[in-house]
Amino acid sequence: MRGGLLLACLAAPLAAQSPVNAGMAVAPAAAIRVVAPAGALRITAWERDSVQVRGRVDPAMGRFFLTGTREAVKLGIEAPDKKPPEGSADLEILIPAQARLWVQAPDADVELTPGGGSVAVLSASGRVRVAGRAGDISVESLDGNIELTGQGRDARLRTASGTIVARGVLRELHAASVSGPLLVGMEGPVERVDLESVSGEIAFKGDLTRDGTLRAETHGGDIELRLPPDLAATFNLTAYGGGLVNDLVAPELVQPGARKGEWKFTTGPGGASVTVRTFKGKVVLRAKGR
Repeated sequence: MRGGLLLACLAAPLAAQSPVNAGMAVAPAAAIRVVAPAGALRITAWERDSVQVRGRVDPAMGRFFLTGTREAVKLGIEAPDKKPPEGSADLEILIPAQARLWVQAPDADVELTPGGGSVAVLSASGRVRVAGRAGDISVESLDGNIELTGQGRDARLRTASGTIVARGVLRELHAASVSGPLLVGMEGPVERVDLESVSGEIAFKGDLTRDGTLRAETHGGDIELRLPPDLAATFNLTAYGGGLVNDLVAPELVQPGARKGEWKFTTGPGGASVTVRTFKGKVVLRAKGR
């Protein structure tokens, strides 16, 4: 009898979860706002002009809601009155491909597969992954990891201690961290890349457009760039503490700057701009593909 009671107690949290099955018609480019404190969100674009939500929510977290008009929709979990939410929500959400999506999920893992619309995510400790095709992409997290793969126009990624990984095709990329590493691999030429960290390492592999710009700066970490050996660019490099490792261009092209730990040189006719600065780490230049 005591064993049966124990099994019943263990099964109680699962049985207490409330099922979610809701939807509504919306405009193709509707503004969609999603709020979920914790759990897992899987948001995927589909070809229908509607929002569909399925999943389960712990009642202690709050009540699921879906409200709005064809042009603007808000959905998620409304916290219980006068006490903090507990438990988690596990939701699968389908949205129109061109929707403008905004997600607030402090402690939830978020997985997004957009279809061409815009994406903005605010997180604290959850993992955020964006894989698909989007216009503008913005992800901010305190301690969570951020992963971006696929195709987009402009991407802005920011975290404190998490890791940022960005791969695919982008026109512009802006990524920043405090202590987390920035790992970037682009499949096509990029117009502008800004990578900034306080103590994290920075690694970039890719190409720049003819007049593209690449700026990478960290106070305490190493910076490694893997670039095409025929890239025509002006390089401004600073590495006061760790020095320069050059496997990209002919050594005679690398001219010392005004102060020790500074170098400036131009490859080919120039055009693109590469500016790198680290105070305690080293700068490494390697040929892409090696």
